[in-house]
Amino acid sequence: MIGRLAGRIDYRGSDHVLIDVKGVGYIVYVSERTLAALPRVGEAAALYTELLVREDLLQLFGFTTLTEKEWHRLLIGVQGIGAKASMAILG
Repeated sequence: MIGRLAGRIDYRGSDHVLIDVKGVGYIVYVSERTLAALPRVGEAAALYTELLVREDLLQLFGFTTLTEKEWHRLLIGVQGIGAKASMAILG
């Protein structure tokens, strides 16, 4: 599992960032609140991450604190709440 990423922000989307970690770019999905707290493109950032593994999909979700990450894990354990819904609730 990828538990934390630290690197430079290369791109900011509406629900994700691209973080360059020593030449490897990771797309990390974040809540609106986390996105607002992150620095601008070109600046250093660090996120705690949760890797979602599905049959046809690998997605990283990023959080500024371990507490937020734990809330995400609790929320996705509730029937009917997926990772994207959890991010909306946390956001």
